Amino acid sequence: MKTINAIWWCLCIFMALTQISCTSELLIERTLPAEVPVNNNQWKVVVMNRYNPELLPYKREKKIAVVYADGAMYALTGVLDAIDEDETYVLVATDTAGYTSVGNGSDLKPAQVQEIYHRHPHHLLLTLDNFDAYLEQEVVRETDEEGGVMKTAYYTMFVKSNWTLYDSTGTVLDSVTLSRDELYDTRAVISGLLALGPATDYTGPVVNDLAYQTGLDYWQRLAPQPVSIIRPYYSNNAFAPAAYQMAAGNWAEAIALLKPITEIQKKKEAARAAYNLAVVYEAMGRIEEAKYWANIASDKNNKLALMLLPDLDRY
Repeated sequence: MKTINAIWWCLCIFMALTQISCTSELLIERTLPAEVPVNNNQWKVVVMNRYNPELLPYKREKKIAVVYADGAMYALTGVLDAIDEDETYVLVATDTAGYTSVGNGSDLKPAQVQEIYHRHPHHLLLTLDNFDAYLEQEVVRETDEEGGVMKTAYYTMFVKSNWTLYDSTGTVLDSVTLSRDELYDTRAVISGLLALGPATDYTGPVVNDLAYQTGLDYWQRLAPQPVSIIRPYYSNNAFAPAAYQMAAGNWAEAIALLKPITEIQKKKEAARAAYNLAVVYEAMGRIEEAKYWANIASDKNNKLALMLLPDLDRY
């Protein structure tokens, strides 16, 4: 008898959990457009280093200036390697010395870009305009079992590179600052005083590695990005047959089952069906139709649709 009662309660708990968990998840493999769109006719690229640490507006020690100069060159090398690996583009060699500046935020004028174009014909001109590297300190206070207090200073290295992309006429297509960071060092804080931080002139290897990554990161802005998206969808009760078809990737069958539900009088159920349709159309790559159904669902105050719409705008 006790065994039968235990089974009965387990069955009741299972049924309750089934009712509570009214959504399943669908894996959608999509490709987002490049952050910086360029057309297929723009494939010749000139890359220039406009950064010169000697022109910094504040005085730097010679060793530190070398760290900055080397870091900028590693950032440049990162983007050059990325372009070289990209079969869509061809690098055009050029001399950058005549266009070096630093930290003033000024773009090249169209006449300057066109002058470069006449000497080195290109479709795209990418410039490294500025570079920065610095340590930030965070002090963490910890108490041991005996009530003693210990302070530890954590030092994080930050690297930033500034880039501008022009077309051959001098029109700015993109301007961005990219950053990378890495935990560099930890030091105990003694006698309530801040720890003596690491010397910047010894941070070169870490700065160079982070700078190189920012160069690679820049060129990714010109490439479409494959993404994996997990979308929840309604799968209980009336939605179970359509949910089965969605899980199997049978989109036409799922649409045929969902559309009639969008027309019923029950506002909540109709909204859920519209949301599921939006997910189906997103999975099919038909983004405008996905937006249409997501808007219908959001107009009926469906929360999942409200969260979906901003993602659909990214396509």
